[in-house]
Amino acid sequence: MKADITLRHANEKDADFLWGLHSLVLKPYIAQTWGWDEDFQYRYFKEHFNPARNQIIRYMGSDVGVLSVEETAHGYVLSNIEILPQYQGLGIGTALIRDLLEKASARGLPVSLRVLKINPACQFYLRLGFSVISETETHYWMRVEGQPRQFLPQRWETEHCFLDAADERQLEAFALIFDENREILGLKDNGVSAQNHALQTLRHRVLPPGGVGWRQQVYLVRDLESRDTVGMLAVYFGYPTPETMFIGSLYLRPMFQGHGIGHEIVRELEQRARQDSPEARLERSADMRYRGQGFELTVPGAAADR
Repeated sequence: MKADITLRHANEKDADFLWGLHSLVLKPYIAQTWGWDEDFQYRYFKEHFNPARNQIIRYMGSDVGVLSVEETAHGYVLSNIEILPQYQGLGIGTALIRDLLEKASARGLPVSLRVLKINPACQFYLRLGFSVISETETHYWMRVEGQPRQFLPQRWETEHCFLDAADERQLEAFALIFDENREILGLKDNGVSAQNHALQTLRHRVLPPGGVGWRQQVYLVRDLESRDTVGMLAVYFGYPTPETMFIGSLYLRPMFQGHGIGHEIVRELEQRARQDSPEARLERSADMRYRGQGFELTVPGAAADR
């Protein structure tokens, strides 16, 4: 970010500045969309004003705008950016948003925002790489998609197994694995066929809460020597926190259970994690939680040797 652009935390004393800024910058577009009721707008502003959610944008020592960014488990939301008209066109907003996009990209996270359709800023966001993902009668939702950290390759090995990234061409093998684990999966109780569950898994529809398919990698596990199908692994990047690698499923065929293969896979994941983050430390608890600098590996309890 440019050296002459800085941010400071907002405080209660900034309320008048921020109200004036909001009125000056957005009043024309709000008025065209719903009409402008000064009393209502001011009450709404006062009721929702929270200094902790805002940063004051400073340019060459002067307060020139406001930035509000929310970080969620699924990425960043650019809640608000407003800059005084006389300071627009100087690259201030561009620098701040590009800085946010770079930070999000380094963590493999998306950046989302909502903007009034009649606001010319729509074109500005499009130029910065945002795309319209949905719309209402009055607003566009826009986003720059993130990409999960490519922590794991398409193919990798443990001492006795190799794991290949899977797709629907491996449907039969996955159906076999799930059919042989019907009781653990609860397929007998919910009436779902092993074939259907396999298809949903390979289509990345078996996800943690709020998950998206592009953050998941699914692997077929095979024996190194015999090439027999051993099991499957599904890894999700970014749950329950953005820096987490989460093992959502690790199922082995019954004939391969009890031989430490599941633990072998987890150990290999942990080793790769340490290589990725040299200062990482290992903590083991009931859910085999691994914490490291920049990410965390979580394995649900009792899942490792399924």
